[in-house]
Amino acid sequence: MRNFSRAADELSTSQSAISRHIADLESRLGTRLFEREKRRIYLTSQGEQFYRSVVNGLDNIHAGAIAVRESALEEQITIACTYEVSHFFLLPRYEALQRALGEQVQIRVMTYEYDALKSSVDPRIDIYFLYQSLDSADGTNLVLREAVTPICAPEFAREHADALAKPASSWASLPFLQLGKPNTGWMTWEDWFASVGADDLSPDYTRFDNYVYLLESAAAGRGLALGWRGFIERYLSTGALQLVRDDYAEFDHGLFAVLSERGKRVVTASRCLEFLLAQGRKIG
Repeated sequence: MRNFSRAADELSTSQSAISRHIADLESRLGTRLFEREKRRIYLTSQGEQFYRSVVNGLDNIHAGAIAVRESALEEQITIACTYEVSHFFLLPRYEALQRALGEQVQIRVMTYEYDALKSSVDPRIDIYFLYQSLDSADGTNLVLREAVTPICAPEFAREHADALAKPASSWASLPFLQLGKPNTGWMTWEDWFASVGADDLSPDYTRFDNYVYLLESAAAGRGLALGWRGFIERYLSTGALQLVRDDYAEFDHGLFAVLSERGKRVVTASRCLEFLLAQGRKIG
């Protein structure tokens, strides 16, 4: 949310009440969870760690609640993917998917780190997402072709308007945000620089282990980020982020949705897959 006023509005309380709760929580934990900079706030490293723990805890509670309800459900579809795919691609389309499959179908989303997802043999999974080259698949289950473009917060764009109006090869002095975890093939700033003829550019990066945190930092005005088509639309629609350029650079990899051996035997899983592929086609 990036400010306490918006949190207060969402929770139907006052900003001062939110501030008191945060101060009380920081006192109980013995550490600062937020950095306050002028009119903006963002998570400290300890705050990011606590946020991730809370999210995992809530996910476990949610999974437990689903498990209790399973016996009363007529059908269940389990989708396995990374947290980023769940957060940016599935969540905005969850209600539409539910309507398409019917209210009697329980949709379960299991999130994994990418390396763990590739090796998962959980027999409950019906559909799983994989990132791979276009040449390694026949393309029938391609959800999104990888396409990226620079994005930033509107205030960042205004502050650095002169620099951003120049070719990318002259952007070396700007702050860049980069994913720092071991690369599994997803495009990096170096790949994008090469695609626009700025191969020699070697700026400094602020690195993140999670794309959610990276985009939130970009929305807070802390630097330029790479935006993946299909993942950033909510940020663009709310105005939290904007495109620096009008074009996307396309690469020879993509996000695929695959039916598991179990999913191939479940009619509802095939319907779910068709919905996901149709959503990808709408994005382009």
